Amino acid sequence: MKLILVSATDQAARNISARLLEFYDFESSTSRSNIYLGKKVQMMIVDGESTKIESLPVQAEEVIVASRHASETGKPSLTVHVPGEPGKGQLALANPSTVKTALRSLRESREEMGLDYEVSLEATHHGPTGLAVPVTFVEIGSGPEQWADRRAGEAAAHAIMKAVSPEVKCLNAVGLGGPHYAPRHTEITLETDVGVGHILPKYVSFDEGLVELAVRRTCGGAQLLVLDWKGLSEEQRKVAQRVAERLGIRAQRSREIIERKKL
Repeated sequence: MKLILVSATDQAARNISARLLEFYDFESSTSRSNIYLGKKVQMMIVDGESTKIESLPVQAEEVIVASRHASETGKPSLTVHVPGEPGKGQLALANPSTVKTALRSLRESREEMGLDYEVSLEATHHGPTGLAVPVTFVEIGSGPEQWADRRAGEAAAHAIMKAVSPEVKCLNAVGLGGPHYAPRHTEITLETDVGVGHILPKYVSFDEGLVELAVRRTCGGAQLLVLDWKGLSEEQRKVAQRVAERLGIRAQRSREIIERKKL
């Protein structure tokens, strides 16, 4: 069973959980007051920050975290990402199919509901990194006005529930290069059969060990490295190519993947 994790200290998470209870069939657990049971999924409300969870108090095969996204720009956004702390060499398990399903659902809701929000992936950042199951964050950003927006909460709730039972199959990939909001990797995940899990942006000084770790910390392993070519230094490109050769996987420029889809 999959687990939706909600921090009671997180305004956006509370908003999303309220919409989950409003639009989907959840029942209160008879044994624990902070757990709600649904079909193939349970939702747990925790007191602490979801980014600092070190272990799960219940069994789960995968975790989807409802969360806020904070940015100084305050730009309305709906984002998806996998957690990890690249600077410490610690990455959570990534499930690109979950990421892809949630991202596509957010875009669909934005268009159907007329939401003035940007939809994107984010680069891998923050915890938790030590859980034994895949973790995906679905977030509302970027400030208190958006965190409390019921319609944004509804969009995030629908994305989470679709991601609980993803129907889409994809070619698992690690994204390399580009800025934090990863426009190239976002486009590829939305428009092609590739699903990007971990993203190591240009500002992360990644080496071969970290790239290989990202490949291995992908469910089933990653078969592809997606390179935002202009968003990589020359040395980062060489690192990616060496890892791909050693592991026997492909390294391909993002532009080539997008152009192949348009043919």
